Amino acid sequence: MTPELLRDNPRFRCLWLSKAISSTGTGVGRVALVLLVASSGPGAVSLVLVGTALPLLAGPLAGAVADRVDQRRLLAGCEAGQGVIYAVLAITRPPMSLLLPLVIAASLLAAFGSPAGKSAIRRLVPGERRSQANAFLGLAVNLQIIAGPALGGLLAGLTGVSIAFAVNAGSFAISALLLTGLGPLPPLDHPEAVPPRAARPGLLADTMAGLRYAQRDTVVRGLVLGTFVFITFAAVDNVALVFLVKQALHGSGTEYGLIAATFGVGMVAASVVLTRWANRRPAAFWLIGGIITGAAGTIVTGLAPSAALAGAGQVVAGIGNTADLVGTDTLVQQRVPAHMTGRAFGIVYAGAQLAGALSSAIAGPMVAFAGPRVAFAIAGAGALVGAAVLVPALRSRSRLAEPPLELGQP
Repeated sequence: MTPELLRDNPRFRCLWLSKAISSTGTGVGRVALVLLVASSGPGAVSLVLVGTALPLLAGPLAGAVADRVDQRRLLAGCEAGQGVIYAVLAITRPPMSLLLPLVIAASLLAAFGSPAGKSAIRRLVPGERRSQANAFLGLAVNLQIIAGPALGGLLAGLTGVSIAFAVNAGSFAISALLLTGLGPLPPLDHPEAVPPRAARPGLLADTMAGLRYAQRDTVVRGLVLGTFVFITFAAVDNVALVFLVKQALHGSGTEYGLIAATFGVGMVAASVVLTRWANRRPAAFWLIGGIITGAAGTIVTGLAPSAALAGAGQVVAGIGNTADLVGTDTLVQQRVPAHMTGRAFGIVYAGAQLAGALSSAIAGPMVAFAGPRVAFAIAGAGALVGAAVLVPALRSRSRLAEPPLELGQP
């Protein structure tokens, strides 16, 4: 991994450290949260996990907010707010009736911070290095998958969930402090029409403008539709994998856990490699290549005659997932006007979240009727349809939407 970008760009380094620390804390907090409610049964666990996911559908509104306010303040406020919520959880360990609203509030803050963090990249990092920057951020976020759960399980097992919640709260506090190093990131007005502040459209109008832009723009529309199709099929393996291991491969729960972890190993490995190589190919290469690689890994997993080969397939699928995300984020930063970037990110990733929910709904019946191997084959083939949707959109000759000011923007 080359450290030049982190070494030479102190503002991006602050953002990266902030995301790495809070993502690790989020992984710790997620494990503690599941352990806290597990005694109430699987229904309670499902309810809490749904509560963490649904607020992410507010992406279009969150993106509009990110385009209207100072992104540094928004990021720091969202991180600090989550820290306060997890501090309350650590102190009170509330019953489900109070726990669920707090969990939803924390997830809502995360949803509003996400478009601002992704949008800030185009103002902190020069265009030729944004793919590398997105790979670094992907590596930071992937700590939530590996380091966070491991640390969370250790803390919860040795000291109880309150300490794990406190560690998560502390990670958000440190993250918020680090974000002060970004400097001001005020909203960028449309370069062709800057209305007086009093005449600025309302938040709902800005949100609707973002949705209209996504519908009109070939690239953003393609990203929304292609990502939606890809995730709807690819995420079937979240449900199918346990049945593949236990029914088709006759494996144990331990083998299922190890195979499931290999997906995260692939994501982390790809993030490390792409911090060096991402800038050597265009963003579309990583996006389409990532989808194809992810689909191939899914198909290999379904066909695998052994647990070891199923794990290898999941590693390949994880590699594809990271490449896909790096390509998606870089394309939005390159192809969307600066004043629309937050809304574009919010819409693309809200569509991805909706696709994940749809996938969970169809995966159960698919596995029940067709079996896990067939479900994996359908998931891999369907994921390739996402690439077919994207290719025509990426061939469009829409101009790159660089604003007149980037680095050093006040």
